[in-house]
Formats: sequence, C-alpha cells, structure tokens
Amino acid sequence: MLTPALRSTIVATTVAAAIGLAAEPASADYWTCPPVGECKVVAEKPGEGGGGGTPGGSGGGGSEKCTANGVVVPCTQPGWGHLNPADGCYYAFESPQPPAGDPAWGGHAPGDGAVYRQRCFGDVVGTLVWRDDPPPGTAGAPTPAELAARAVRDLPMRAAQIGISPGRDGAGLVGLPVWMWTTVTPQTWGPITATAAVPGLSVTARGNATKIRWEMGDGHAVVCGNPGTAYDKAAQGSSSSPTCGYDGYSAPSRTKPGGRYTVTATTTWHIDWWVGGGGASGAETVTRVATTSIRIDELQVVTG
Repeated sequence: MLTPALRSTIVATTVAAAIGLAAEPASADYWTCPPVGECKVVAEKPGEGGGGGTPGGSGGGGSEKCTANGVVVPCTQPGWGHLNPADGCYYAFESPQPPAGDPAWGGHAPGDGAVYRQRCFGDVVGTLVWRDDPPPGTAGAPTPAELAARAVRDLPMRAAQIGISPGRDGAGLVGLPVWMWTTVTPQTWGPITATAAVPGLSVTARGNATKIRWEMGDGHAVVCGNPGTAYDKAAQGSSSSPTCGYDGYSAPSRTKPGGRYTVTATTTWHIDWWVGGGGASGAETVTRVATTSIRIDELQVVTG
C-alpha cells in the first residue's frame, strides 16, 4: 500500500517532470517497488554505488537504471519485470497464460501475441494486458541500446568529399600553402538524423561532424574543426586558406609512390541518441576516412 505522503511525492514528481521542473528525488536517488508492499526511495550518496539491500539486484535496484517520469528507477525488478521506457510501466510475462476466452486476451487467441502483467507506480497488483510484440525491455524485445545501435548504423554518414588545391590535375610547389576542404552536405558534415523503432519504443540518433584530421603524407597532420573553404581561384598562389590549410611541403613528392603524397582525411562524428518520449539517452563517436593524393614539385630556377 502506498502511504498518502508517498503517493503525494510520486504525483509531485510526475507533475514536475511533465512541466520541465527539477524532479525530486535527485537523479542519484531511485524508486524500488517490491511485488507486495510499499514503494520506497533508495538514496545514493555522491561517489557511492547503489544503496544497500533493496530488491532488484546488487547495489539496490540493479546495476542498470532507467528513467520513468523524470525519476531514475531500476530497469528490472523482481516480480515486476522490465521497465518499458515508453510508458514508465513494468511488464512481466504472465505465467501461466490465461485460458482461451479470458478477457485479458482482448479477443485474441492464445499464441497470437501474449499476455503480460503491467505494473505502473502505485499499482501493486497490476493489470493483465495483451501485446502483439514483447514490450520494450522484456525478453525478446530490443533494448534502447540495441535500437540506438540500429539508428546509428542507419545514419547515412559519409567520409569527406575531399577538395584540395592544388588538385589531381595540377602540381604544387615546395613551400607554397595547400588548401583542404570537404563539400558540405548533411551526409558529409551533418546534421543528420535516423530513427529505429519497434511497437512502443523508438530511438532517434543525430550526427554532426566535429573535425577533420588531415594527414598530409609527409609525417605532418592538420586538424580542422570546420569543413574548410573551397579554393578561391582569384587568390594568389601564395595565399593561405582562411579556415583549413597546410603551410606547405618541405620536399617534393617525386620519391613517393606514384610521385605523389597520399593525403588522408578522417572525419570525426559526434552522435547523440535518445528514446522517444524521454528516458534513456547516450552519445557515441565514430569516424569516416577518405583519401586523395597531391603532386609537389620543386621550383626550378633557370639561369644563364
């Protein structure tokens, strides 16, 4: 049974989260609700692991925690099952399954989906509900992290579409500046998004390129936190790029394979992902690599 004080706290927390205020308890605290009895708050001290001795696994509520109504809670609880971050309720496969014709099937036949016991905060007994697919978080259903990996994989991120001056059809000279850039598109620089979803749960990933590391093929590298600037043909040959360039090679490329320096552009992408409707979120970093080559000659001085 929930005490009036605890019921008020839960309602206040839910309302605060709904209107965007700081929810209490703090994110270091979480609820734990046994199959029978009162829910209670486990308070964690900064720098310590989970609180001691509450149901849900080692460290109080299990090592993995999720968010429901703005409050950190265990992702699984004994007797309650797994948290569905889409609605903030726990689901457990009902065993044994209700007999055919039971209202819990909602007119469906046994074997067509399954019946789960749904428990939301304050509902100790729970409600039998039919689901065509396993609720998010339960056995057989993808986790938010798995959906996030799918969404990240679906992001159409590409390596840099390299621009360099002097280009492949020309040659530069020792000591003269080199311009480097990428053609800017959502696929080469962002922002770009992708969503992976199953019934009841969706995860969106958003990627933005943050930098390109240009390895010039002579042992030197340049890191640019921007896509660079396309070469301006009106610029004088000794002009440097205003955003991303190399001061110049100190030796000609004639001793390199094919008589050219290999230039490698490694784009770093920052990816944020989050569960639709709130809950789990995370971030990742990935890279994409492209190469080109450049010919550098020595300035010939003719006398006589």
